[in-house]
Amino acid sequence: MDRNKKKIISIGGGGFTNETDESLDQFVLNQVNIKNFKIGFLPTASKDDKKKIDLFYKRFESNYLQLSHFNLCSKVEGFKDWILSKDIIYVGGGNTSYMLEIWKKNNLIEIFREAYNKGIILSGVSAGAICWFDWILSDSEGIGLKALRGINLISGSCTPHSSENERLKKFKNDIENSEMPKGIAIDDGVAVLFIDGKPSEVYSSRKNHDAYFIDKNKKISLKEHIKNSL
Repeated sequence: MDRNKKKIISIGGGGFTNETDESLDQFVLNQVNIKNFKIGFLPTASKDDKKKIDLFYKRFESNYLQLSHFNLCSKVEGFKDWILSKDIIYVGGGNTSYMLEIWKKNNLIEIFREAYNKGIILSGVSAGAICWFDWILSDSEGIGLKALRGINLISGSCTPHSSENERLKKFKNDIENSEMPKGIAIDDGVAVLFIDGKPSEVYSSRKNHDAYFIDKNKKISLKEHIKNSL
């Protein structure tokens, strides 16, 4: 495994916690080139929902994986040692604002940054896809879609579930009106691999679902944007 490259995988929606898109989960696993690696699940955004935890173990049960999860809603002691011993961290979906509040309150953001800089792959779906960005579009505060601050491992902004027209429209409007910086919208069934903070690959498990680069002037396929940036 190349620890010199810092990787984040953002999934717009789907995957094992929704019992769909098995190939999305495989895309995450494919980023590790060692056998018997360690993958850890953080179900914080779903308030440590047991169903999601059970789905994690069911999906990844294999002789080649060492599985564990951490319930941050009930304790934080030992978290740093836990996360720094992993090869992949997968952050589940749910309430983004609630999850980030726990991270901030317990000074965990620097631990995530340390894991990232160490080359541990950070991944996740929905809340777990967008938390890594500087700005995120979220409905987790119960007052419609609004901009929230993420933990700024990736600059710019992001929204998941951009296959929902209203969400995509709001994201574009916020960028056009300078309420959020330029960013990336990720449809359900789509994963984006970021290497050293830059998008480098888009994988879709669903036909006609994509990710997009959006700034004040345009919305283009992220695949095209990646190609243009080379």
